[in-house]
Amino acid sequence: MKNKLPPFLVVSDLDDTLKISHTTNRLRLVFRGLFTQQTYAGMAELFQEWTGDRPFILLSSSPIWIRKKIARFLDYYGFPEREIWLRDWIKEKDIKGFKSAALDKIEARGDSGFIFIGDDAEYDPEVFARFRERNPDRTLAIYIRRMRGRPLPAGVIPFHSAFEIAISELDAGRLNVSSVTRVGKAIIDERVPEQVIPYFAAPPIDLEFSDRFPTLEKIIEGLNLQYEKIRLGRKIRK
Repeated sequence: MKNKLPPFLVVSDLDDTLKISHTTNRLRLVFRGLFTQQTYAGMAELFQEWTGDRPFILLSSSPIWIRKKIARFLDYYGFPEREIWLRDWIKEKDIKGFKSAALDKIEARGDSGFIFIGDDAEYDPEVFARFRERNPDRTLAIYIRRMRGRPLPAGVIPFHSAFEIAISELDAGRLNVSSVTRVGKAIIDERVPEQVIPYFAAPPIDLEFSDRFPTLEKIIEGLNLQYEKIRLGRKIRK
């Protein structure tokens, strides 16, 4: 039996949003793009629970000639169906301009609601916020992964892991407790801390428990233990 189509369209960046890339370091970005293929723990599960049978849009400034490589990466980790929008590096040299033009095309679609997810390494916060200024009623949420930890436009929701998005979406009524639990367990079960929050990202902050969702208490405790291990590992690394 197929899942019901959600009344919104998810638009997501790739590097340092779904894929661990180190966008802030160009040499490492190229190396990771060519030789390593790692996703953040819990992201595939989040998208599976989020999108139902409706494809999401992957909007990336990666070059069009690695489309098949990106598709294989997403398939390998179990991301659901998607449209892949990539940049023509010859014709579209400016990343911010490319993403802004792409959002203009997305704006022209008939969708009643959009959820955007990106990171703060480059232009996602500002580009997505500009879309929201033009479409306040159609922009349901903007989630930005904390990589640099820099200031974000008002109303943009920062996150360190997929679970924080899942909790926010639970509050908004777009996910249920079962879905959120599945995302949380995927992160807790990840044995490689670098695939939860890599060393080059902003350090995580403990999650607060809400009495509204008592069944999630143990999940939140487990995630905070993961966060503590990550912070401790960084201290040892130094």
